Amino acid sequence: MQGGWLKGLRIGTVIIVTVALAIPIAAATDMLVVRGEAEDETILRMGFMTKVDSMNPNVGEIDSSYIFYGLVYDSIHVVDEDLNVVGNLCTDWYVDEDYEPYGSAWIMEFTEHAKWHDGERFTADDVVFTINLNCENFVTMWANQPYTYHMDYAEALDDYTVRVHYYNRITEEPMPAAYARNIWLPILPEHMLEDWTPTQIAFEWEGVFEDSDPRLIGTGPFMVTDDIYQEFLAGDKLTMVKNPDYFWQYEKEGSPEIQFDRIEMHFFDDATAMALALEIGDLDVAALPPQEYHTLKGKVESGQLKNLVAFNGKKCTYYWTHFGINANNAGPNPSRLDPVIRQAMAMAIDKQYVVNQFYLGYGEPATTMLPPIMEEWHYEPTADELYVYDKEASEDLLEAGGYRFTPESPDVRVCTADSYAVQEELVPEGTLLEYGLAVRQECPEEKEVASYIQAEFADIGIDIEYTIMTESAMSTYIYGYAYDTYMWYWSSDSDPNYQLFVQSKLSWNGWSDNMYYNPLYEENFTKQLSEFDEEQRKIYVDNCQRIHYRDAYFILLNYAEATYAWRTDTFTGWGDWEAHPARSCDNFWSGNPLYFDLVPGEDATEDEVPWLALAAGAGVVAAAIAAIVVLKRRSKKKGEKEERKSPLGE
Repeated sequence: MQGGWLKGLRIGTVIIVTVALAIPIAAATDMLVVRGEAEDETILRMGFMTKVDSMNPNVGEIDSSYIFYGLVYDSIHVVDEDLNVVGNLCTDWYVDEDYEPYGSAWIMEFTEHAKWHDGERFTADDVVFTINLNCENFVTMWANQPYTYHMDYAEALDDYTVRVHYYNRITEEPMPAAYARNIWLPILPEHMLEDWTPTQIAFEWEGVFEDSDPRLIGTGPFMVTDDIYQEFLAGDKLTMVKNPDYFWQYEKEGSPEIQFDRIEMHFFDDATAMALALEIGDLDVAALPPQEYHTLKGKVESGQLKNLVAFNGKKCTYYWTHFGINANNAGPNPSRLDPVIRQAMAMAIDKQYVVNQFYLGYGEPATTMLPPIMEEWHYEPTADELYVYDKEASEDLLEAGGYRFTPESPDVRVCTADSYAVQEELVPEGTLLEYGLAVRQECPEEKEVASYIQAEFADIGIDIEYTIMTESAMSTYIYGYAYDTYMWYWSSDSDPNYQLFVQSKLSWNGWSDNMYYNPLYEENFTKQLSEFDEEQRKIYVDNCQRIHYRDAYFILLNYAEATYAWRTDTFTGWGDWEAHPARSCDNFWSGNPLYFDLVPGEDATEDEVPWLALAAGAGVVAAAIAAIVVLKRRSKKKGEKEERKSPLGE
């Protein structure tokens, strides 16, 4: 198959070059439509390595999916460019002091100017429908669990006012909700879904409506095209057009309005192809993996590339990567449940080396779940608590724990009768310390990290065999809770409840990807939910991070930086992402302020025109590069789609 692809590439390149050179430069220039299908249409083209995994906002799990949802749906709250919580559909929110205990009921007031994309009026009934759908069907509607687990019910007080009640789902008693001031919950159209069952909405709805115009109904700043579902199946791109009557122009200061016509999310299998597409002007902005970003940044700084800006800085989505360990007593090798083994693993990974070598310095070694960008909530382990990279100490720990080499297994340690794993009957005596590791295909640097971890663990007598799979396939695999280890990531919002919930027992069979449980963690997590005094809440939040770090079911690797590049000749108004991190395209909450500030530039210069004219004007080398760009883009045929299943099954 590889030889056939190369042969096709050679033939395709020759044909392209031959045809291109046969076209006069002037004629080629006349053929161009520089920015869009119509000469007066402006398009913002964004490049990503991970594609949207579902059109249904109750199913998707990947950050690119949430970027898409944030474009077409509105939520209750969003953030401004400095990550401060502000209203979106909700214009004001406060505790209803008529209810006890204080903070168990919240009033939310909503805009009167929003409309659904099919022209129907948005009202409080849509909010009540969405909240009650989620909180009354908590297991089925798993996508918004950090927000909805403690929601009891919502009620409309008038057409644009809602009261939300919170409670302890176990005791069913009213409970204060300190996190209720920050709810990112995409609001769904009641008039389109009121006759659907929760199971249908969660598992059968594809996210589009067959007889609707447009086919997907949100209230967001962008609307989908008629071809949206066909584009989703093909996997190359998703196209949206701006909402001409978006309510922000009536609600927000300065009457913000989007100044371009369309937005396209392009998806690539090959990072080099995506970088080249950005260089030649087929993309306006791209989220690049570290290696490709580093190469492009060098070209920008040397002056080799013009009209491009390279940016690396803290991710506004509080993103980090980790080596995760399954806490469920299942899967190939439950010996991993011995804390000695996990702690030895933690001490055998040089995180600074990982950041420097595989992320090229774009990030910093990670420790606890709430990253440093969350200045008020991050907890950094003390010197006594920290797992320091020390393979000799790691080996000593395993040896003392009863995991030893034998004449039959001189390279991989085995579980002896002295080990916790055998004494607790997790595994039989003689079980090798060998574990599977799942790695996602879309992040090429993570394969290199996996190879490094494999080598480091081999030095201390632990055998790791890694398998690379697509992120959507890995999601299904992980949420079956029958694996050993994996490498993945988490993103969150600015309130600690979101990320801490992920490791609470309350999230089992929902958001939890490893079924972690520690009763002391649970106690502190429960206390922080209801604590309105931020100093006291900080104590509980710190305790959660400290306990979780020491248990080492998540070995955090890198607080990874955003690594983006964008063109300045096609759009201006990108702003300062370092000073205002939520201007980043990573901002997957609704109403990213970036899109309201971007201004289409003049027509692209000759160096940045599409590939056909570039080939005609620059000869064989440019044509070959352009051919590679075209051929390396996603090539799934229309109708082909990887099977997607909910992590919870049906």
